[in-house]
Amino acid sequence: MLRLRSHLVLAVRGASALPAASSLHSLLYSSSTATATTPAGQFVVEDYLTISCGLTPAQARKASRYLPSLKSPNNPDTVRAFLAGIGVSKADVTAAVARDAWILCCNVNKTLAPHVAQLRDVGLSPPQISRLISVVPTILYRSLWITRLAFYLSLLGSYDKVHTVLRGSMYVLGYSLESVVKPNMVFLRQSGLTDSDMAKLFLLAPYTFMLDPRRAKEVVLCADMLGVPRDSAMFKHALAAFCCMSPEKITARSDFLKKVLGCSEAEIRVALCKLPGVLLSSEDRMGRVVDFLKMEVGLEPNYIVRRPALLKYSLTKRLMPRHYVLKALKAEGLVKEDVDFFTANCYTEKGFKKRFLDPYIESVQGVADAYDAACAGQVVPVINNDSLK
Repeated sequence: MLRLRSHLVLAVRGASALPAASSLHSLLYSSSTATATTPAGQFVVEDYLTISCGLTPAQARKASRYLPSLKSPNNPDTVRAFLAGIGVSKADVTAAVARDAWILCCNVNKTLAPHVAQLRDVGLSPPQISRLISVVPTILYRSLWITRLAFYLSLLGSYDKVHTVLRGSMYVLGYSLESVVKPNMVFLRQSGLTDSDMAKLFLLAPYTFMLDPRRAKEVVLCADMLGVPRDSAMFKHALAAFCCMSPEKITARSDFLKKVLGCSEAEIRVALCKLPGVLLSSEDRMGRVVDFLKMEVGLEPNYIVRRPALLKYSLTKRLMPRHYVLKALKAEGLVKEDVDFFTANCYTEKGFKKRFLDPYIESVQGVADAYDAACAGQVVPVINNDSLK
């Protein structure tokens, strides 16, 4: 009985009054700053950040560079007490300080309390404020960022969606609404996107809205030149992909893909209209995937062009392992010769195992172990390919 292991050869976060800072020190843990000084009593910023704030030594070293004038734990203690008093969790405080340690130097009554009140005014709950501070601590001393936050809450419709974007980069809030974001939205609306489309695009690629307006027009033109219809679902994906690529790179990769596939301009546009993001792959990666699909799997260019998702799948973690599993099962007569390669690769990992591995664990010894090893990039012994015929 054929052993599959021999065939898999692979590289591999209420509007109640805010508490006064002077009343909050009791909220601090008595031991939190006990060892943040040297034996001689000198305040050491790095020690404070690790012992009292929970940062790792590496995080503390980096954060301490932004606190050169901090000589006492008094204000940081007051800040941490304030944050604890409004419901910010210890973990979120740690994350906030790691991202922007300057908040420890802010005045609670003049800066932090008013900004937290603003966050409550835009509708955020205490847990949401805690989560927000963990990813965008800078918002505690930048009023304009709160105005922009309110705009994005309206655009996306929920805090959870906004949080997802901000977790990727808090600096989305650093861009002007009036001179950058809103002009781009007007242009994108004129280009065919609905408000719903723009909300989805913002989740896909928020920096599409942060582009210089002239660059935004260039991105839309690139999508047009590649034939992606503005009324298609893929138009948003084209903008998301092309916003981080120059026109020259887009053209070069399109030409390269056409060359390695050996197809016409019209045929390559079919692929790009279906999946514009395929151009995000490097030429080297595209070349290796196309070569494998054509030479090893035996697929025709027209088949690949109409199923461009194949070009986005991992070569070593999906395409190769699944190809050799199918090849081995066919050699044993356990699956039909015409089982579709693309369909087999569309299965989730769990689905693929249920369909093509689990039923044959007994009849093909080592099939599951070999497949798992292959997906993990482990090299498996080779046998003569003649045994697969």
